[in-house]
Amino acid sequence: MRISSIPQWRYVVHVLGMHARRRWWLYGIAAAAFAWCDTHYRVALNMSNSMPQSMYLVVLGSQPTGVGDFVAFEWQRDQFYRRDWTFIKRVAGVPGQAVTVSGRNVYIDGKSVGHAKTVSSHGVPLDPIPPGVIPPGYIYATATHPDSLDSRYSVTGLIQSSRIIGKAYAIF
Repeated sequence: MRISSIPQWRYVVHVLGMHARRRWWLYGIAAAAFAWCDTHYRVALNMSNSMPQSMYLVVLGSQPTGVGDFVAFEWQRDQFYRRDWTFIKRVAGVPGQAVTVSGRNVYIDGKSVGHAKTVSSHGVPLDPIPPGVIPPGYIYATATHPDSLDSRYSVTGLIQSSRIIGKAYAIF
């Protein structure tokens, strides 16, 4: 039988099958590497103007260690966004620090972390976070953009460590 008499799709399948049989071990290693990476890392995209970077690498299961770290967490309310959305913010407050509110200005240990708007961009009323000391197992998360939905609002509030997916690193 001549090659020209074999249908093209059959020839392609034959060549690919030979290739896979010869290099099965390489595909196995690649599949294991992808599976390992998928259980330890995630790429998160910032789809809003809340943070200056657009893409982050999230190390799953790791906790932010201090103020200034990026953190990835799950949104757990039905208001504004779906419950399964991942948010990336910067840690601005850790357990033991005091959150104070003067008017609609929010401070952590006397340092300004933002102004709480009265309504969202969709006209939904927003309340500022209640003042108090950040308890163990929680962080205060913020973003640089004035329209960011972050911990300065009671709808977001302090982020419980069980909601934290991992520590995030800006890619670009």
